[in-house]
Amino acid sequence: MNAIPTRRPSQDAGLTLVELTVAMALSVLLIGVAVGLFASAAKSQNTISSRSSASTGAQQAMRSLTQGIENASEFTVQTSGSDIMLVARTAGTAATLTWGCRAWYYQASTKTIRMSSTPDGTKILLPTTTQLASWTRLAGGITPVGTTPIFQAVGQNLQVGFIATVSSGQSVTMQTTILQQTGVGASGTCY
Repeated sequence: MNAIPTRRPSQDAGLTLVELTVAMALSVLLIGVAVGLFASAAKSQNTISSRSSASTGAQQAMRSLTQGIENASEFTVQTSGSDIMLVARTAGTAATLTWGCRAWYYQASTKTIRMSSTPDGTKILLPTTTQLASWTRLAGGITPVGTTPIFQAVGQNLQVGFIATVSSGQSVTMQTTILQQTGVGASGTCY
């Protein structure tokens, strides 16, 4: 009988250079795929955060406008160059009916919508740049939709339309018609 020669493992058996090279190449490939997936997930998160930021500011501005105009006895839209100011005489939310003045200002140069109010019914006039700095900033990155003004009075209704954009280029378009409540009268004016 012929015996099959058996090979005895040597004490220094290990991986060959080719095996080590293949193992390292596979490791580098797996690490590259993991880094690519992580980078893709981070980019998606930034996109979602940017869109959410634009949406939040736009919604805050739209809520403020809707609440103010729906509770208004009167309002007017005034322009100052490319800037637009909306002023309304609005009912308060307390149990006793009180009237105050509220204004929203779109500043084209800074692309912001700001708001100010006077609870005692003091008139709100077109602000200076210094005065405007003290108004509450509702939203930034705001531009008109096409050539239509951001605030536009149509009878007793207010048409509002704007695009809110953030630095990454993500944007949200907000357009609505706010119906002024009829049948509520008040003496005095806010403008």
